[in-house]
Amino acid sequence: MSERTPRVAAVLILVYRRSGQPHMVFTERTQTLRNHPGQVSLPGGSRDPSDPSLEFTALRETEEELGIPAIDVRVLGELSVVDTLGGSYKITPYVGLLAYEPLFRPQPDEVATVIEVPLAHLQNPAVFSDVHREARGKSLTVRSCDLGGYQIIGPTADAVEEFLASDYLAAAIGDQA
Repeated sequence: MSERTPRVAAVLILVYRRSGQPHMVFTERTQTLRNHPGQVSLPGGSRDPSDPSLEFTALRETEEELGIPAIDVRVLGELSVVDTLGGSYKITPYVGLLAYEPLFRPQPDEVATVIEVPLAHLQNPAVFSDVHREARGKSLTVRSCDLGGYQIIGPTADAVEEFLASDYLAAAIGDQA
C-alpha cells in the first residue's frame, strides 16, 4: 500500500484585543465538512494552486472562514510545520496581529462556532496535557489543550504551545498593549 502525499496547508494564530485583553480565535468545524468535521482548529486550510505563498493561504482562508480582511492582519512570522495525526496534511502556522477588536462573520458551511480564548488562559500550563489517540492503527501520545468547554489536540495544540514559547508571544502582547 503506497503512502499518500500529504496536502499542504496553512493556519493563522490570530492575536487581537477583546475587552482590553489579548485573545486568540479558534473555530469548531461544521459536521458537514469532508476533512476533520467537528474538530476545533485554527482558521486556515489547504493551499490553492494559485496561492503565491503559504502566508497568503493562511490569510485567505482566515478571511473566507471568519470575514477578517487579510490586509488588516500584520503577520509576525511562521512557526514549525506540523502534521495531522493521520498524516494527510502538513500545516504551516503563521502568527498574525489584528489592531482592532474583530467582528467575526463566520462562513456557515465551514464554521459551526467561533471560539475566542484569552491568552492568559492559554499561558496556564495546567490547560495542557498528554492524551492518547489512535492514528493509522497506531496508539500515539499527543498534546491536548483545554479551551474551556472545547479541546484542541495534536498539531493545533503543538502550534499553540510553540507560539506561547516563542518571541512572537512577547511581540504580540507588547504590540497589543
